[in-house]
Amino acid sequence: MAVIRILWSEGLSKLQRQMQAYLSELFFYHLRCLPAQEAWIPQVDIFEIPHALMVVIACPGAERDRFDIRLDSHFLYVKGYRALPVRGRIYQLEGEYGPFERLIRLPFPVTSEGAEAVFEEGLLKILLPKQGH
Repeated sequence: MAVIRILWSEGLSKLQRQMQAYLSELFFYHLRCLPAQEAWIPQVDIFEIPHALMVVIACPGAERDRFDIRLDSHFLYVKGYRALPVRGRIYQLEGEYGPFERLIRLPFPVTSEGAEAVFEEGLLKILLPKQGH
C-alpha cells in the first residue's frame, strides 16, 4: 500500500498567492477605462537589481505629461498617450498611436516608497524597491 503525503501548508500557501493575485487584478479592473479606440500595448522589459525591480516600457513619442502610473504590491498599471506626429492625410501608418495601457504582474512584492519614474529617449523607466529592503 502506497502512502500519500499531503503537504497542506504548501497547498494553502499557493492558494493564498493565487487569491492575492486574483484580488489585485480585480482591484485594478475598476481603474481601466476603455478608450473610444482600442489601446495599443507597448513592449515591457522587467529586470531585477539588488534592492529593486526595474520596469522599462518602450513608448517612443509618448507625451510625458499624460502618463498614469499606479502600483499595487503585485501589479503595475501604466497608461499613456502617443499622438500622431503630423496632422494630415495618412497614406501609410505602421506605428501605433493613441492611448496605450499595460497591466503588468510583478514577479514579487514591491513598495511605492522610494519608487521613481523617468521618461527619456522613448523609454519609461520605473524603479520599484523590493518590500522589506
